[in-house]
Amino acid sequence: MLGLDTVDLARLQFATTVMYHIIFLALSIGLATYLAFLEGMWLKTGNRIYLGIYHYWLPHFAVNYAAGVVSGVIMAFEFGTNWSVFSSKAGGISGVLLTYEVVTAFSWRLGSLAS
Repeated sequence: MLGLDTVDLARLQFATTVMYHIIFLALSIGLATYLAFLEGMWLKTGNRIYLGIYHYWLPHFAVNYAAGVVSGVIMAFEFGTNWSVFSSKAGGISGVLLTYEVVTAFSWRLGSLAS
């Protein structure tokens, strides 16, 4: 296939996963901030326009968040399968960063369920 070996295919697969994951991640962070702002403005002013806009964007955020979680899980598996030697050597650093991403993503969700 176009003269690509397995390492090139693994790099292409990982690059595609990271490309989509960073898009979903950035949109999730931006939409979460926007939704918090809209809810805060609704609570402050009582204007139902803010609540309407909030409810419009909430399903978009939920789908985007779910897609980000799925792409993140795939990315974590790719670290273990495609880049196992890298993970064994740099796991002390990359593992902490991936753990931080997972904890912050899911602690936001758990925080919203508790309230």
